[in-house]
Parts: sequence; C-alpha cells; structure tokens
Amino acid sequence: MNNYTKLRPIIIALDTRIHQKASSLAAQQSHPEIAKQVYLNILAVAAVSNLLKWLEFETNLAKTDSFNPFLTGLFNATDLIVENRQLFCVPILPGVTEFSTISDVAENFIGYVAVQFQQSLDRVEILGFYPAVNKNLPEKISIADLQPLDNLFEFLEKNKWEVLPQNALVNLANWFAGIFEEIWLPSEAVFTPKLGFAKGSYVDTVKRAKVIDFGLLLNRQKVALVVTIQPEVDSEVGVLVQVHPIDEQEFLPPGLRLKIELESDSEEVEARAADQLIQLEFSELPGRIFSVKIILDNAEIVEKFMV
Repeated sequence: MNNYTKLRPIIIALDTRIHQKASSLAAQQSHPEIAKQVYLNILAVAAVSNLLKWLEFETNLAKTDSFNPFLTGLFNATDLIVENRQLFCVPILPGVTEFSTISDVAENFIGYVAVQFQQSLDRVEILGFYPAVNKNLPEKISIADLQPLDNLFEFLEKNKWEVLPQNALVNLANWFAGIFEEIWLPSEAVFTPKLGFAKGSYVDTVKRAKVIDFGLLLNRQKVALVVTIQPEVDSEVGVLVQVHPIDEQEFLPPGLRLKIELESDSEEVEARAADQLIQLEFSELPGRIFSVKIILDNAEIVEKFMV
C-alpha cells in the first residue's frame, strides 16, 4: 500500500489545456450561469482525474457525462469514472461550507470529492472525500464532514477493477460449418449439460463450452461458459448463453453476473444462492457483434462474438 498521507494537503495546478477544454464546453451552453458552472465542473473533474492518474488509478473521461457537450450543462454533471466506478467531483467556491447531493446515482457510485477554488483558477485544493455508504446520503454534505482523501485512495486500491485479457473475436458462422476454436469444446467435455433452448431445438443446433478461470484473482474460481446457436425462420440466429458451475461445485458463486452487450441493447442476470446456472437468450442478425461479460467481485472476463 502506498503511503498517501504524505500527499495532503493536495494542490493541483490547472494547465492551459484544461482551461481550453472547459472553455470549449462552457461555450456550448446557452445560459451564462450554466456556462460558468460547466466551466468550474470541468476544472474540478480534470483536477481529480489528474491526481488519480498520478497515483496510478485508471480514470476514463470519455465515459463521463461531465465531458459530454450535450449532457454536462443539462445535468450539472460532475462525474468522473475511476476504476469503473462513478465519483462526483464538486467545485467549492470561497465561503461555501456545504454542497447538495444527487438522489439518482449509478449502481457503481462511490461518493463525492470536494474541490476548493480560490479567486485564481490556476490551481485548486482537493479537500476530502465523502463515501456513499449504502447510497444513503444526506441532502447536503458539510465540508467539515469530509473524510481524508486517504480513505478514497485506500478504497480504490483495495477494489481495483480487474479486466482479464480478452480473447480473439469468435465467428459463430464457422460453428455451423463445424469449424471451432480449440478452446471451445463440446459441452459434455466440460460439464454435464442441464438445459438447452427453452423453445424447440433445430437439428442443426450447435453448442460449445469453454472453461472460464478467474485465476489467482479469485482463488482459482472456475465456471463454464456455454454458447448454443441455432438458425431461425426470419434469417436471424438464436443465441443462448449460459454459465454453469464445474468441477466439484454444485452451485454458482452468489453475485456472479452474466451480461450480454448487443450493438443496440444490453441485458444482465445475477446468480443467487443455490443457482445451478444463469442464462440469457436472444436473436441477432448475421454479421452483428456482441459481447459476453462474466463478472465476479472486481474481476471481469469478456468474450466477443460475431453472429
């Protein structure tokens, strides 16, 4: 664990590029007061992002509403994505002693960071962190109630989001021709199948399975990913994605999530206690690409397919 306590108080300089970005987004707002707020919001988010990047945490400004020219003014957005979690970076002007919270927050929301501005906008001070405990937040948060930034850094360090290496795109059209990647095996070679398509199966239904190993991240936890495909009468391809326990495990780990991301939609299901499988079923046109994500605790494994 890094010794972050030596970093406080934390003063962040704001360079010309940050001001240019803030000015550009502010100029797209029609109301002067909203433009001013957007300007400060961008500076606050960028300052926190720079600090966290320096501490080797992964931030993603491209995924934030605060850097979206269409949303930043509309929602007074101050969000920053760090380690795939949402953090609000609130600008605090001189004399301000509290700030308002937002009731509608994302599932991955972790709290607020207060960013103090002075008359000069060439630097800011990062004041502290207020965690979202069970998302039960007061309507207003006092600056005096902020926790040390060390608490934020330690949380992020302990909960870094692990994304394991992705494999090559799997072309499911090859499966209909009997061409399979070596790692995709007949389901019987991986586990004892329990369920197939809920509707009647076609003769040319194809099913393959792959062992998903979370490795050392989660004590060698393994599950089986099973993909079943079949042609449908409207030229689409039916796809059934399942996750099963393997080896000596009778049930899936509670909280394990299966997420399907299509080009136009997404769907997710989560394993409960004593679930022997979870599954999602959909139809897609040939040539379309979709992703399958298996998520457990802070680890995520991604498989990509072309129908």
